Amino acid sequence: KYEDNGRKSRAPVFMLGECAVNCYSQWFSGLSCPEWGIPVDQQYQVAKEKLLKYNLVVVIEKLRDPKYVQAVEDIFGVPGITERGQPFCERPSHKANQKHPLIVHNNTREKLTRLNQVDIKFYHEMTSCLDSGRYNFPKWDPSRFELNSTDMW
Repeated sequence: KYEDNGRKSRAPVFMLGECAVNCYSQWFSGLSCPEWGIPVDQQYQVAKEKLLKYNLVVVIEKLRDPKYVQAVEDIFGVPGITERGQPFCERPSHKANQKHPLIVHNNTREKLTRLNQVDIKFYHEMTSCLDSGRYNFPKWDPSRFELNSTDMW
């Protein structure tokens, strides 16, 4: 797509409804829609290279593990990350899911798994280091940083 709210655009516009397969690979790579003809293996490699440049990637699903939360808090020396709220669906979403639970048939699950096999591989490769439940993250050390003072002079 080369149109954004009726305005012509030089940059293609990502449309989730049209490109909702292997979203991790597409989004992290920035190469998006399959209609662009960029091989999924190339998207995977670019996504992996980009993600591995970050010093920290928080895996939201792991925030259910108190040891993981503690390790993330220790990195920054800031306790109570999950006390401020959970990064999961809001209450109205939970209520809607309880009222109308999603029923996914096996053939649908198999098709989704097949269609998203690159993303499944990407997710497992990027998160497998967390599988042991031992989070050997660095701890906050204020002596490693020059802290700004609130004093003006």
